[in-house]
Amino acid sequence: MMRHWLGRAVVALALAFSACGGARPEEIRTADVITACAPVASPLPEGETMAYMAGRYEVELYRERSRAQTRGLLDLEAAPEDYRNWGASTATLSGTADIDLAEVGAQPMDGLDSDDPAAPGVLVLEGPTTAGPSIVVRFGSTANRQDNTPFDGPYAALQVLVVEGDRFAGEWRSGTGNEQVDGYFCARRLDR
Repeated sequence: MMRHWLGRAVVALALAFSACGGARPEEIRTADVITACAPVASPLPEGETMAYMAGRYEVELYRERSRAQTRGLLDLEAAPEDYRNWGASTATLSGTADIDLAEVGAQPMDGLDSDDPAAPGVLVLEGPTTAGPSIVVRFGSTANRQDNTPFDGPYAALQVLVVEGDRFAGEWRSGTGNEQVDGYFCARRLDR
């Protein structure tokens, strides 16, 4: 009799707490992933954007199956209107980076410090894909040339999977030809 009553009390308390609002499990997971800079296990939610996220960010990259890591800076600003159209994607932000990608085995991309709007060091492209929405942060002024984008050259890019306020996180990939390295990353906005 006592066990039966205790079981009902636990169920009633659980229902009461869940009805109070509180954080949903996916919100807790998202915050923990970014705070801990851990791998993200879910796709980017529909309607997510980084268009409002101009600013300076500290970014950390970790290589999968290795202890290699690097830390650096991303400076992002709204992409100029004349350089926003990338076919199925839209360039929402562009800017520069100060990060040693080679520390995690990534390709050493050229022109990370380029602030040329036609070939920025960093470019944020957003758009739909067959798998859902996509936000990609591409590195290297040569890779980010709108008039002559190479398809078989070296690349380094962040695939954003979580955007929360002034932070974002996801996976990164870099390579050339058949060689590829990958891992996960997180980025936190710094006060200017």
